[in-house]
Amino acid sequence: MIRRPVHKNFSLRLDMIALLGVACLGLTGCLTAPARLDRQAAALGLSQFFIAGRGFTHVVYAKGEPCANGRLHVYLEGDGMAWLPGNRIAFDPTPSHSCLLPLMALDPEPSVYLGRPCYHGLAQEPGCRPELWTQARYGETVVASMTAALRRLLRGKPCRPVLIGYSGGGTLAWLIASRLPQTVKGVITLAGNLDVASWTRLHGYTPLTASLDPAQLPPLPSSIFQIHIAGERDDNIPATLIEQQTHRQLNALFLKLPGQSHTCPRKDLWPRILAAIEQVAKKTSPCTS
Repeated sequence: MIRRPVHKNFSLRLDMIALLGVACLGLTGCLTAPARLDRQAAALGLSQFFIAGRGFTHVVYAKGEPCANGRLHVYLEGDGMAWLPGNRIAFDPTPSHSCLLPLMALDPEPSVYLGRPCYHGLAQEPGCRPELWTQARYGETVVASMTAALRRLLRGKPCRPVLIGYSGGGTLAWLIASRLPQTVKGVITLAGNLDVASWTRLHGYTPLTASLDPAQLPPLPSSIFQIHIAGERDDNIPATLIEQQTHRQLNALFLKLPGQSHTCPRKDLWPRILAAIEQVAKKTSPCTS
């Protein structure tokens, strides 16, 4: 899923990948990654629509009417297929399968899955460029557009959402919450990348200098509760990195799942995690927007 960034000679590679994608569409039973994700969402009974961010369009998969009961869970996917084998930049970074959508389908609360700019078959949109899913995957352009999309989604609706992000989606959940302190009620990260600089050093990756890093920013306000969940056997984003960043946050809990690697929690565990989220949410003092 993650490869070391490269910065030169990717135009020809992108053209080749684009041609392969066109050829694939002509084969019976060959689906693009966005089409597979759409099919997965439809099989789970989720609806789909698009919403504008800041200069970009975002796909949304929804379960129920957002904020229908004054609540909303917003799910944010990981980095997807930003890189292909051989350190090649992906033409379309959309993952072909989501680990979050099945968890969202189990969630009793109204929920939406908010896609990133240029994902979900939108990589040809004006303004899209490979940096937005590689070096600048957590950069100002991405965070600003996702924040604007969430604002538009919530417009006129009386609820404070809880953001739930997996891996790099946890990074974005934290960064979006930092811009909406009077709006967001909680942040839940699952194997979240909360210290981008330490993560790149750990793996010997090129530093993501065009991205924002939660570890380099002030803690979230205490009005936003946080639960950061790590896998005991996660060798991609080790539990120690997540625990260190949890300790510097306000109103934050750290949970470690025994035997868990760098994947979403098992479906049988998710109802219990949701119950824990609900308990913490009830203890958080309300904040008037």
